[in-house]
Amino acid sequence: MSATQPERELIIPEAPSILAIETGLLGELLVITPALRAVKAAWPDARVTVMATPGSAPILVGNPNVDRLLPLSKRERSGFVGLVRLASWIRAKRFDAVLVFHTSFRSALVAFMGAVPVRAGLSCEGRGFLLTHKRPRDRSAYEVDEHLGIVELLGAEAQGRELDIFLTDDERAEAASLLRRTTARALVCLHPGASREIRRWPAERFAELGAELSSEPDIEVVYALGPREKTVAEAVEQWYEDKRLDSPTIVFPRTARVLAAVFERASAVVTNNTGPMHMAAAVGVSGVFIHGPTPVRRWHPPGDKYIPIYAGDVPCRPCDTSQCAQSSLLCMEAVDVDRVLAAVMPLIAQSSEQQ
Repeated sequence: MSATQPERELIIPEAPSILAIETGLLGELLVITPALRAVKAAWPDARVTVMATPGSAPILVGNPNVDRLLPLSKRERSGFVGLVRLASWIRAKRFDAVLVFHTSFRSALVAFMGAVPVRAGLSCEGRGFLLTHKRPRDRSAYEVDEHLGIVELLGAEAQGRELDIFLTDDERAEAASLLRRTTARALVCLHPGASREIRRWPAERFAELGAELSSEPDIEVVYALGPREKTVAEAVEQWYEDKRLDSPTIVFPRTARVLAAVFERASAVVTNNTGPMHMAAAVGVSGVFIHGPTPVRRWHPPGDKYIPIYAGDVPCRPCDTSQCAQSSLLCMEAVDVDRVLAAVMPLIAQSSEQQ
């Protein structure tokens, strides 16, 4: 993919002040970390500020490629008044460049109104005229590669495609405490949640998968869910109760970072295509990731350790929408338990061999 010609000469000082804008969900913030790494490799003395949402920003805490986090709520960013205030703040900070990772028109507009001299991003949503350095969007490309393409416009070279998360000793200790009763040689973490229902494989199938895995010798299953996913946990528990099986082990890590630390202790993880999928990839644990309506190539982490599962014979996918237009979630319903089980078992075996 070739970039369009910049509208003005590229001038980046040796120690630039750079603003990165990504106000999406947690997974969308994690996939910009390879681009941030490339920026710091190109300009070690750069001061990098990342604008993000309060719910997602903590995932970048401790990242050496980020000097300042700017968590802004939707209320602070929305409306004409919010736009003007934010643009005024950006103008006052006199950034040398802005990386507009978020693909909304508004993100490019606030960079333009903030008078940042170098504004790099994807030319989409009718916002190309607001950017000084741009390249066309490729919706079939891996999102990490799209972001690396943005920083390449400024002369930064990719330093790998791996996602970054920097966990603390306290977070790892908290994860160990949650899992203190697990004793099996192989621990499998199942995460049935997702921020949007359209991306959730039925909780009952996660429950069936867990029961199948638990029936194997030396395999222990833990369901790890967010504090606001109690209804998903209840559906899993209800399935076990209906089948007259022992209650499953379910943990609720206090934060997304502690959830990542739980994943780090596992032999394998099974999640939907959601933020925890990217967290699993960031800590390097093998995983099976179930994709519903979203384009697999765009979001699935590359590598043999990460197995994508999706319904290839459902004609309406990928639709990449927030609400399903069908009477049921066909793309999720079409994925059966045996298929996921067959994908995760080799990953567990490989992990056991490496221990």
